[in-house]
Amino acid sequence: MADHETPDEQRKRTVNRIHRIQGQLEALERDVQTDVECEFLVTQASAIEKATGSLILHMIEGYLEHHTRPLLQQDVLQQDIDAVLDDIKRLFELAHRSNGG
Repeated sequence: MADHETPDEQRKRTVNRIHRIQGQLEALERDVQTDVECEFLVTQASAIEKATGSLILHMIEGYLEHHTRPLLQQDVLQQDIDAVLDDIKRLFELAHRSNGG
């Protein structure tokens, strides 16, 4: 993630990543319909899986940068810190499950 990008910049990068993944999925679908070799299809699917994992990490980084950093830079109540930590834990659990963990 670029240093201190704005939420709008981060959102734009997220959408661009999603569009790339959509393009990869469309290419995979076309190749499945045209009976391309299985090994090539599996390679494409693996690339999609890696891109999706990268997208998830990018979104978590955005959350940490734009929601957590501001809290750490000010005086906050312990309950607010606990809530943020719970959110982070939940995000990592979701990311872990999505990667087959």
